[in-house]
Formats: sequence, structure tokens, C-alpha cells
Amino acid sequence: MTTPSLNVKSSTLLEGRSKKNSRKLNNFKLLYEYLNKNKRTNSDKLISIILPVYNEENTIKTVLENLPKNESIEVIVVDDHSTDMSLNEIKKVRRDGDIHIIEHKINQGYGKALLTGIRHSQGEIIITMDSDGQHRAEDIFNLVKPIIQGDADIAIGSRYKGTFNYKLPVATRLGEALMEVIIILLFGQKIKNNQSGFRALHKRTRNIFENIRFKGYAFTTELILQAVLRRYKIEEVPINLASREFGSSYIILRKLILMLFLCIILYFFKKIKRILFKK
Repeated sequence: MTTPSLNVKSSTLLEGRSKKNSRKLNNFKLLYEYLNKNKRTNSDKLISIILPVYNEENTIKTVLENLPKNESIEVIVVDDHSTDMSLNEIKKVRRDGDIHIIEHKINQGYGKALLTGIRHSQGEIIITMDSDGQHRAEDIFNLVKPIIQGDADIAIGSRYKGTFNYKLPVATRLGEALMEVIIILLFGQKIKNNQSGFRALHKRTRNIFENIRFKGYAFTTELILQAVLRRYKIEEVPINLASREFGSSYIILRKLILMLFLCIILYFFKKIKRILFKK
């Protein structure tokens, strides 16, 4: 016999799934309306979605299958020399031929994988998202919206403005809080979720990537600092992060901290140089 408490729990779970599906359908509808309104020819790509992949065989297929489908959207997957079955899982996905798979013959790092994808992208708006299943496809419209409206050149997805359903490590939160303060004090830009990999960029910002020096996870901070120095408008938008179900992060914390501080020092001196020489 089913107990009342179980009935209530099941009802709450179903209600939560219903709301999630409703939000996803609504956001996809709004995204498709924008794409259909702005496309010029069937071959035009208005949005490029770039996913760097390294050993995500358990999640990448589902991530790809959940992405919005439209002739104006291209999906670029950069496999950074995975040693598991990630590449096979990618090739199983059927999306009417709109997945462009690029393989790195040696592992080159998170930032380098994104740079490869960006270099091959054609879209007016470039989306980057992780392949571990934590980012939700329905939030893509939240990222695109401020760029469409002209309020931002770059939109960064923030779990602190949205939600996350997992216990955030204290070291991660303290690290981001410290970076937030440093970036505010030295560069005048507030970004709480400054290590977010879920972002949207207008194609006019592509010059940021011409001289990227940090090809690992510090790429995320370098992108922000490059954008600040070039006076691009940055906006944080709410996203909803899920917990990671498989595997673990490949970030080596001590190495990341060192790279982040080197990055900040480098770009602070660039800022001082620009002020002194009025560049």
C-alpha cells in the first residue's frame, strides 16, 4: 500500500519535472522565433554551440540530444583527445548532419579546445557550454537574450543568479569570491561566477581570441579581462546548474590558482600600459 508521504513526494517530483519541461519548451520556442525572424538564407548560421569534450562518455550523447534543433544552429564538438569512448558516443547522435566534430590528436586543454571551436564557428552568436551534463540547454535563450537586445556583447551564465542543486565546495566558492573582489578592484568589473563555462558571445568579440595566452582553465578569466580591456559590455544572467552525475572535474586546483594570478598580473600591467600610453 502506498503511503501518503510517498504520494506527496511523487506528486512534487512530477510537478517539478512538468515545470522544467514547460520552461524548456517555452525557452526553445522563444529561441526559434528569434532564429526564424532573423535568418537570411537557409545556410546562414545565427548560433554556434561549442562543446569541448574530454572523457565524457557518460554524458555527451545526452547533452547533444537535448540541444535545440534548428537549421540556423550549428553544433561544434571539439574532442580534446579523449581516452574513453566519448568520440563513439558523439558519432551515435543523429541531428540531421549539423554536428561538426573536430578531433585534437593530442590533449591541448580546455581553453585550446574552445579556441579551436571558435575558429571554426560561423554563427552571429557563439555559445560555449560544458559537456558534463551540468548545463541545461533551455538556459541558452537566457544567454542569447541580452545580446539580441543589445544590452551585452558577452553574457555569462551565473549559478549565483540562478540555482544549483548540489553542495558547492567551500574552496570553489571562496576562490570565486576572491577572484570577484580582485577583478572589481583592479578592473572595475563585477562577475560573481567568474569561472563559468556557460557563456554567449557576439561575433564582434572574436578579436579577444587572437592573442589568448592561457590555454587551460584560466582561459575563462583571461576572456573576461580581455573583454574588459576592450570595453565590451558583460552581463551575468541566471542559469540552473545540475549536479555532475558521472566522473569528476579535471581541474588541478593549485595549478589553476597559479595560472589565475599570473593572468591577473599580466592583464593589470596591460591596463596600466594602456593608461600610460593612452591606447
